Amino acid sequence: MASVESKLRDLLELAQVVLDDLPVGLLVLSAHGKPLWFNREAEVVCAVWNKTPLRKDALPMKRDDFEVPAALWAECAALLAADDPDGAVPEPRILDEAESGLHAVIRLQRRPGRSGPPACFLQLDYRRPRGDRDRPISPGALSLLSRLTFREREVALRIRDGLTTEEIAKELRRSKLTIKTQLAGIFRKLGVANRSRVTAMLNR
Repeated sequence: MASVESKLRDLLELAQVVLDDLPVGLLVLSAHGKPLWFNREAEVVCAVWNKTPLRKDALPMKRDDFEVPAALWAECAALLAADDPDGAVPEPRILDEAESGLHAVIRLQRRPGRSGPPACFLQLDYRRPRGDRDRPISPGALSLLSRLTFREREVALRIRDGLTTEEIAKELRRSKLTIKTQLAGIFRKLGVANRSRVTAMLNR
């Protein structure tokens, strides 16, 4: 039994690592608006939506400190109000703030085989430079960034801003070797050979 529990715990930890690395924010809210679960990207997107400073470290935010943006909760509340347990699940709602680079798809999630209120599942996206939120970014650059993982995008946006490998490593609290490895991944996915080409592509 202990072996099964250990394997399940290891699997859940691995799943958390994978989900944290996704370039899409994932957030689950209770019917009362309380966050049940979120990944790192959701923390970033909601911080931007709330116009609050992003954390400078890589530590996960505590659930009690997570602030759900009012605009997102308003859409969730409307979905919950429209839900008929005996009918079809309401259509997802989409919230888009193109000028801010913010986008959300909000779905109602019933609990299969269980009674009780449903939850809201949100997919969140923010593809603007995290260190320079007001700087415009083109649709073409957004498309390029969508090919990268969350951590690669952090590096790519700092290359775009002209930071050196050492500066990026210091700011993100990673080793230079890790940054170089992520740079190699960025070059491969964008089909370029050097940093200057990445900068040019993301500044078009």
